[in-house]
Amino acid sequence: MKLKFMAAATGMAVLLSCGTTGPESSGLAPSTLTVTFTGSTDGDTTSPHPLPVTGSGGTDGTSSVCRVTASWTMCTDHGFSSYMLYRSQSPGIASDTSTAVLVQEIDNYNTTICADETVTWDTEYYYALMTSDSEGNGVWSNEASVATPEMDAPTPSLLYLAQQTWFNAEIGWTPCPETNFLTYRLYRSTCPGIQSDTAGAELLATTDWRFDTSFVDGTTEPSTVYYYSLLTTNTEGLSSWSNEIDILTYEQVPKNVVATLTVGSSPWDAAALPSGEYVYVTSRGDNTVSVIGTADLSVVETITVGDTPYGICSGAGGQYVYTANWGSGDVSVIRTSDNTVVQTVDVGDRPVGICVLPSGGYLYVTCRDGNAVTVMSTSDHTVVDTVAVGTSPYQICSLPSGDYVYVSNFSSNDMSVIRTSDNTVTHTVDLFARPTGICAHPEGDYVYVSNYISEVVAVVRTSDNTLQETVNTGMGPWGLCAHPAGDCLYVLNSIDGTMEMVRTSDNQVLDQVDTGQTPSNMCVVPDGTSAFVVNYGEGTVTVLQ
Repeated sequence: MKLKFMAAATGMAVLLSCGTTGPESSGLAPSTLTVTFTGSTDGDTTSPHPLPVTGSGGTDGTSSVCRVTASWTMCTDHGFSSYMLYRSQSPGIASDTSTAVLVQEIDNYNTTICADETVTWDTEYYYALMTSDSEGNGVWSNEASVATPEMDAPTPSLLYLAQQTWFNAEIGWTPCPETNFLTYRLYRSTCPGIQSDTAGAELLATTDWRFDTSFVDGTTEPSTVYYYSLLTTNTEGLSSWSNEIDILTYEQVPKNVVATLTVGSSPWDAAALPSGEYVYVTSRGDNTVSVIGTADLSVVETITVGDTPYGICSGAGGQYVYTANWGSGDVSVIRTSDNTVVQTVDVGDRPVGICVLPSGGYLYVTCRDGNAVTVMSTSDHTVVDTVAVGTSPYQICSLPSGDYVYVSNFSSNDMSVIRTSDNTVTHTVDLFARPTGICAHPEGDYVYVSNYISEVVAVVRTSDNTLQETVNTGMGPWGLCAHPAGDCLYVLNSIDGTMEMVRTSDNQVLDQVDTGQTPSNMCVVPDGTSAFVVNYGEGTVTVLQ
């Protein structure tokens, strides 16, 4: 810290004038007054003198170290009544007390010292002492002056956003470089201008450790702008504000586990109706589909379908739900009004993945052992086409426009792009080891593919079907799901038993949530408020909100 002392502050003040009596001399002997700066610039607030002490300390409850001590010779006359110590910022107190303040009145003739803590830094002061008798007559001491040193406020910290997740925002700042640091105070408001209105701000944190330079704010609301500013205070009671920053919190996304539901044996995939009222979950081990009511999070019905159901999807209008039955090589058509299987359609060898175009007109099913995708009309539930793709096609998704569907090919480590207008493969995109889960961004700009062995998610730009980036994940990434708002991609790590949340704006993994044993696939209800994670290894569905 830069400290500048004026010459008078380094020792005893210069005596400016000899004592004079008042207009009505009391005959008392005038005292000789001396004033010195006895404060400290290194945080030492211990007074070298006993009471009396004036003042109430520094700001924010800290003790001030700006102190002037006045001492004088004792009055030994029997007529003594009191000492009155005056202070002014201009000379000539004895001739004009209207410019002075009464620092202390003392009625004990043995008390000849007073510590004045009502002074401020970098100021010259003048003092004079009036000794009075019982008749009200007085005599002035000499007038003495002292200058308090200049004291700098603490160096302001630079405030910044260290990290932001869907859970919280971490605010960081540069440390105060001075050793006389006392506290940091971090404030938050929903309005700018915290420095001018701390009453309208919330005090989030206080710390007295100089190198404690971050705070995680876990109390934010979604889609809200917050303003932050930091007040640094030193032991002299001086404070400095940092810059003010603002952040916009993310849209609300499901992230908190609220329930774990038991479903059938070896559950595999889930699909929500467009209304969001129900979620349908396939169970490979007992050839069933469990129907979950999203209002009360309970299994309301169990439907028997084909052999070893894997993938599942809802029709565009929600009147039907379709399951891809691996063992029986067919698709079960479930009427959702009464949860009845109304039709079974043969599609090919080992159907796995399934999706309906957004228009609702056609259903696409991957057939792993046939290295093909079967196209079915939803108007009459008949097969209308078969498209050859890569080796062991696994999952499939449609762009929001419905112009293309994308297929992850598990064994050939690539992705087939099918143009739906004529069901032609227009591109084959090389990926990594064992691509499995696949989904499209809600805006259609990107398609994401999980690669089980390579432990990455491939990000493919749909405008030219080129690989743009890879996102490192946990162990065994399998299912993928994009939040309807588009700012979050969910990745299920089947070996880790975790769900990672990827910010789609920069493809950074921001959060991770423990789900259940061997999570395989998941769905988010259309309004984005709830997510349902299927845990293949333990026969449950984890619900997040």
